[in-house]
Amino acid sequence: MKHRNTHYWLWFIFFGIVAGVIYFLNHHDTIDSESTWLLVAGALGLLFGARWLNEGKLSRTYDLIVGIIFTAVGLVGILLAFHIPLIPPVSGALASYVNTTTIFGLSLGLLPALIHTVLGLTSLNHGIRNE
Repeated sequence: MKHRNTHYWLWFIFFGIVAGVIYFLNHHDTIDSESTWLLVAGALGLLFGARWLNEGKLSRTYDLIVGIIFTAVGLVGILLAFHIPLIPPVSGALASYVNTTTIFGLSLGLLPALIHTVLGLTSLNHGIRNE
């Protein structure tokens, strides 16, 4: 199994399925957006890397896009942990999606931000190194 596939399998299983099930059991029949993001991103990483789907040619594009998204969110969370204000006050409908604790459902807490950064940088690495 290639390193890229292992990365997305672990992402899908641990951060998607295991975290989602634990959240679901502890919060009585709801699932959080964080686990949903990680479940879907891991599953899409596996899907776009599959040889039967366009010989895996979509994997590089996917790796670059998801790598940029997760790295950016992770870095914002890390900088916010250092009390560096990066997110200006947002009002209206966008305020529920972008604030000082989440960006479109991805947590900006320190531990999740570190995880997002590692996952994002690993995806970027796969995207840059794939031909």
